[in-house]
Amino acid sequence: MQKNRFFIGIDIACDDFVASIYQSPEKQVTTKEAIENNPDGFSVLVNWLKQHGIDNSNCIICMEATGVYSEACSHYLAANGFKVSVEPPLKVKRAFDPVGHKTDPVDSRQIAEYAYRYTDELRFWQPKQAIVEKIRQLLTARERFTKQSVITQNAMKAYEKHIIKMPFIEKANQEILKELRKHIAEIDKELDRLIRQNPRISQMSNHLKSIPGVGLLLASSLIAMTDSFNNISDYRPLAAFLGLCPYQHKSGKSIYRQPHIRIFGPSYARKLLILAARSVATHNELFKKYYLRKQAEGKAKQLVLNNIANKILKIACAMIKNDKPYIQNYRSINPLCLKLA
Repeated sequence: MQKNRFFIGIDIACDDFVASIYQSPEKQVTTKEAIENNPDGFSVLVNWLKQHGIDNSNCIICMEATGVYSEACSHYLAANGFKVSVEPPLKVKRAFDPVGHKTDPVDSRQIAEYAYRYTDELRFWQPKQAIVEKIRQLLTARERFTKQSVITQNAMKAYEKHIIKMPFIEKANQEILKELRKHIAEIDKELDRLIRQNPRISQMSNHLKSIPGVGLLLASSLIAMTDSFNNISDYRPLAAFLGLCPYQHKSGKSIYRQPHIRIFGPSYARKLLILAARSVATHNELFKKYYLRKQAEGKAKQLVLNNIANKILKIACAMIKNDKPYIQNYRSINPLCLKLA
């Protein structure tokens, strides 16, 4: 480990944050509280670090992933050359005993100590491309409008059962539903237009959409989730991140459970993959044969659909890696067979 390296833990909230300086277990931890979560506060943080002989060359700054609360601070620090790591809160929490006080200063000191103890495992944060961030925001807005649309439709169906009805309520629900569907259609058009503006993203999207069952939403979601396949490009860690790969659960002779998936990771992309698996299991001849064969073997329906979702994801990663579209009925050839031919 580099000598004189400082580890800065930041516990960030909506309005302000707390920062702690940690160097080693033998040295005292220094903490500063009530720093405003805005550009002025970020400048105060940098000046405070300078007062302690800390700059972007001799420190690592670590914070928990708190969504939009940590976004502005991460951008500011990265733009000023600091090494920033944004870690999952659960991972940080599990590194410490669940006893003692729970306050912002305590949390910031624990985050700083976590960065010290797990330096070799830290992944340094980099801002996403602007186009990828815009795609992610459009998908988030679309999913929110879609949920609101489903809620409105369910409310309309329930209201039909009333004996006494008010035309005003029926009209209001119809107008809300119409407006939501209009916004969803506009988002789809804007999403397609945005992707077409960037040649690399557009080609990547076309390769993904050539795969059976993959449409604009799933292709866009995979691109946004992986930062156009820069963060995760290999199939196995991507499947684990999405929560699609099954894990074993057994110990000794008495503990055994069938392998099952863990519902972690982004639920929206996982939902789209399962929907794609349902589609190809019904309409694509190749996947349909696989689906029926596995069901005849006694496999559970959901298990087979999960397997198909994994196959689609594996094909998607291969298409991006080889920079080629999907080829129907493609068969790979073992290189040893070519040598013997």
